[in-house]
Amino acid sequence: MICRICQHHAKKFGVYGKRRVQRYRCTSCRATFSESVPRLGTHYTDPETAAKALTLMLEGMSLRAISRITGLHKGTILDLMGTAAANAQRVLDTYVRGVRPRFVQLDELWTYVGCHGNRKASNAPAEWGDQWTWLALDSDSKLIISHHIGARNTVNAYKFVHDLAGRTVGRYQITTDALRGYVGAIEEWFGADVDYAQLQKIYGRTEAGPEWYGGGTVIAAVPRVRSGNPDFSRISTSHIERANLSVRMHLRRFTRKTNAASKTLDNLKAAVTVYVAFYNFCRVHQSLRVMPAMQAGLTDRVWSVAELVGAA
Repeated sequence: MICRICQHHAKKFGVYGKRRVQRYRCTSCRATFSESVPRLGTHYTDPETAAKALTLMLEGMSLRAISRITGLHKGTILDLMGTAAANAQRVLDTYVRGVRPRFVQLDELWTYVGCHGNRKASNAPAEWGDQWTWLALDSDSKLIISHHIGARNTVNAYKFVHDLAGRTVGRYQITTDALRGYVGAIEEWFGADVDYAQLQKIYGRTEAGPEWYGGGTVIAAVPRVRSGNPDFSRISTSHIERANLSVRMHLRRFTRKTNAASKTLDNLKAAVTVYVAFYNFCRVHQSLRVMPAMQAGLTDRVWSVAELVGAA
């Protein structure tokens, strides 16, 4: 070991801490120091355990189950997720830029924080209730270009489309559902430089009883051209709806009828951010045989979870 101060030789000088970190003392200047250990942010959890806990979370395991397997406290896992989300967001902001898609599909995925919106008490926190995860998917590369968390309204539609516009270049086709907020948002941030269509689904009554937990049966899907000259054969939201299923399968907090829902809005945002980065850079897409980021030309290698979240 070389001394960091005078660059002379140093010898072992005992250990410290519950993890028995090796100390060294310089034979010249007598300074003592320890060997640098990779860490995830300021956490004392070793990087291997941190990466394992986050990988389990990204593969659909609940926080309580992760705690039982890894021995980490549930609060520690949430703190690791928050730090990992900050690192993952930096990766997305750095690499997912200048994307040149041809066909992009937008959709919203429902979940809730704390409780259902129709069961929210008057004294409940303001962030509790229904929340929506907005996703923009490149149909060809399966890359999630943009994501946003917020209510399903015009304000969040503008924020979501603004972020999408800032990450893409060139003219391409956008397909959304029939949410009215998209029309003004896309006109505001894209103008006439986009081929835009909405797909309005018409639902019929279901034969299930009044306690049925779900929507009705889709009996028709009507395409509506809003701007430009979109290809009618590609007016579809099938790819983004399949991506929504992947979110529900990989993040336990999106599983319906469980007690695994997010208790704070910050935790929901952190989990989704880590998942989007994991989906784009670490998870090999079954139909592509590579990750979406590789298919889109944003990277040339497979990322590990430890590397993605800054634990390597």
